[in-house]
Amino acid sequence: MTERKFQRREFLKVSGIGLLGAVAAACASTPTEAPPPAATQTPVVIVEEKTVVEEVIITATPPPPPSAFSQAPMLDSMGLPPVDERLPESPVVVGGRDEVGVYGGEVRMIHYDPVWMVSNYDWMSERMLHYSDIDLRTLVPNVFESWEVSPDGKEFSIKMRKGMKWSDGEPITSEDVRFVIEDVWFNTDLNGAPMWQLRFDGGANTTNATFELIDDFSFKLTYAAPFGALPAHLTRWEICNWPGILGPSHYYKQYHNKYTDQAKLDEMAKAAGVETWVQLYNQRCGPSQWGLGYWQVPAWMSETFYPTLSPWIFKSDEGNGLFLFERNPYYWKVDLVGQQLPYFDSMRFDYITTTENAKLRLAQNEIDAMGQHDVTMADYPFYKENEVTGNFKVMDYISCMADREVFFPQHVIFLEDGTTRDTALEEIVNHPNWVKALSVAIDRDEINQSLLYGTARMGQHAPMPTSKYYKEAYGTAWAQYDVDLANQLLDEMGLDKKDANGMRMRPDGTPLTYILEQAGLRVGPLTAKACEMAAAYWREIGIDATSKEVDSNLLSQRMNNGQVHCTVWHADRCTDLLLPLEMHWFIPTASGQGGASGKWAQWWSAADKTAEGLVEPPDQIKKYYDLFAQMTSAVDENERVKYGQEIFDSLAENPLAIGIMLECPLPAIFNKNMKNLPRPKAVLGWDTYGNSTYHPEAFFYAGGQRA
Repeated sequence: MTERKFQRREFLKVSGIGLLGAVAAACASTPTEAPPPAATQTPVVIVEEKTVVEEVIITATPPPPPSAFSQAPMLDSMGLPPVDERLPESPVVVGGRDEVGVYGGEVRMIHYDPVWMVSNYDWMSERMLHYSDIDLRTLVPNVFESWEVSPDGKEFSIKMRKGMKWSDGEPITSEDVRFVIEDVWFNTDLNGAPMWQLRFDGGANTTNATFELIDDFSFKLTYAAPFGALPAHLTRWEICNWPGILGPSHYYKQYHNKYTDQAKLDEMAKAAGVETWVQLYNQRCGPSQWGLGYWQVPAWMSETFYPTLSPWIFKSDEGNGLFLFERNPYYWKVDLVGQQLPYFDSMRFDYITTTENAKLRLAQNEIDAMGQHDVTMADYPFYKENEVTGNFKVMDYISCMADREVFFPQHVIFLEDGTTRDTALEEIVNHPNWVKALSVAIDRDEINQSLLYGTARMGQHAPMPTSKYYKEAYGTAWAQYDVDLANQLLDEMGLDKKDANGMRMRPDGTPLTYILEQAGLRVGPLTAKACEMAAAYWREIGIDATSKEVDSNLLSQRMNNGQVHCTVWHADRCTDLLLPLEMHWFIPTASGQGGASGKWAQWWSAADKTAEGLVEPPDQIKKYYDLFAQMTSAVDENERVKYGQEIFDSLAENPLAIGIMLECPLPAIFNKNMKNLPRPKAVLGWDTYGNSTYHPEAFFYAGGQRA
């Protein structure tokens, strides 16, 4: 083994990381699977269900309907219709994890991106169906009241909630679904092709599903092939978002040429600074926009009321990235005693540019919640040191997002002109030795000790160990630290010639430079440091590697153009909630953030795979796509797991990406008075949609006020 020159103490010196105190023993051990909830725990979403979780029987039966409904005091003077007229006939009943809550208070949070509220979306988002927060496996109703699947997995009959209303008081009906599917997704002026989930046919994804409107509150989707995973996909389909099939059609129609006079559309387009009605629609309406009203609030939203189904709705843009939200008077969930949710009155989201600024605000008691995008185990000693005198508590969760860095070598690479392929570098990256060499050159234990205080379980990019898809071989594949092996693998590729500085030369005689582009805080607080360490490890094996921070929007554009050598993202989509649905960290089915190739992903998602400009992937990647299609079709979950493990078996032998860890603690932070939070050791991150699966509408302050 070759002794490395890069030492932990040197990295601590140059990066400014230092121990602020001893790490608490509770977080010093390797994270384990969350313990089963107590048998007496009150389930949060009440469904008629009996579930076995690790031999503990949890019986969840629906409570008797509340005899009366009540509302938050702040709504009393607003001149609204009575609360029972604002609720659907069958409101979702949410029980207290700790107790029935009380109204009142504001929640102060931060976000690190000037455009996207990546730290706050999970408090605002509502999806068609949910996974139970008890076992994270059982599908339960949410926006949609019920669903039925035909035995062959091709027909899906869905029922909506009668009397449910948008945040502007307008009723929600199946017309809101019909409009989005037929007038938006199937409209070739607005979309070249629908999202792939509406044209899945078990193969080339070119056959559109059939929509049938049954009545005002029910509809049917029919597919050409079994789509057994569709109900699970509905747990990710949001309101007014991509992917999604539900939006406020009464609002959208004012921007659509089928429903509004062309002259009026031209006038509105001119006022909005665009030229056509299509541009106007794409600016003002989901799902062509992404997360309007809770992921992002563009300037024009201050001039109009954009209807959503969120617990809190946009109130004002105060400038400099400060957004204010307040409770939705038409929110459609109640607690066990009939109190209309949410409990909190308002939200305040502040844009923060650095982690140091966030830590200062936290220490000064100016933040009430920091979630999966905001915290890192690298700052755990700081959190614990200030918890003693602060008004916050540090929670003990398991991350399926934060700190889980994965490096993604790009397998299709264009030069900066965007038209010429860098064929020499592509040949290197696509050699089976390349990713293996980069992987075994990384000292994961040093990263764990230096950045995470030894609290993580390190390993290769793989499903989390609690997943049905996981095998031990996935986590250990090419994850050992072995510099000699890394050098051997590179030499075998013909990269054995070096310059005077010991850096390897490409076969075309040019230096082997390799740029790791990353989006910094947009990915996570640990990103820049992890990338610096990775680049240093790769330089030690003769690759002239550097780390470069790029604006997230620019990085996404460069990824889509194939202009990136290597990038990094957090390894979410690693639990059974999301892994079977969105495989693109493992196989390239989406572009813009990570995956093996944005160009291959564009080919996969294209309805016309012969279109000009597409880059056809090799046969092995196509085989992965075929297996993913079989996963998607499978009605039986065990069959789905079997197909998924075929993919992971192959990736363990020839990885496309380089993972760092398998499991890591998540020290999420909440105000000391906040109740009904997720239980300790709960999984938290993108797979759970952050707090969303745990019902933040039912979080509250004891006594109605923050500590």
